[in-house]
Amino acid sequence: MEERELLLRSLKGYLTDLADSGVDDLAFGAETPVAAAEPPARVAPGPALVPEASDLEPLCRQEGNPRARLLFLMTGSGFQSAGGELLARIIAAMKFQPDEVCLLSFDSGEDAAALRLAIGRRIGALAPEVVVTLGEEATSLLLDGQTSLDRVRGRFQEVHGRGVMPTLHPELLLADETLKRHVWEDMKKVMHRLGTSP
Repeated sequence: MEERELLLRSLKGYLTDLADSGVDDLAFGAETPVAAAEPPARVAPGPALVPEASDLEPLCRQEGNPRARLLFLMTGSGFQSAGGELLARIIAAMKFQPDEVCLLSFDSGEDAAALRLAIGRRIGALAPEVVVTLGEEATSLLLDGQTSLDRVRGRFQEVHGRGVMPTLHPELLLADETLKRHVWEDMKKVMHRLGTSP
């Protein structure tokens, strides 16, 4: 049963990505090849092909529960970094166990288009109720670079039918502890939305 659910989630994410890219319908079955009357005209090279799903997998790392209602997205090496350790303490303060959340992390400076596609597919397959983007880069990837973190921090955004809460990266909180209260206010909104307010 678990494998079937994972497959259905993955398929749903893939179809959502297709719809978002402008694909309206899909052709099924083999078509009869038509012989060309004359050689095809030379065509200028088009844009680079979309990477295969297997090529996208290494771009983001996943930790935690793949069925979690709450997913965090951030740059860095996940829970292994100093920022990740602080994030783990924030999650504990939210009264979540480590196995009740999912974390996707990625390296800063990767190709934005490929990363956006990889993360979109992964989130589509995981299907969390709420995604918390930690920092400018994660927020930009999920909101298609439409606005800066300063303008949307602390306010839920709706992306593909799920709530996205942009907030500050834990590394910033390590550099300036006065910012912790801002992130905690954002996390209280997340808890309220998930119905887990203390």
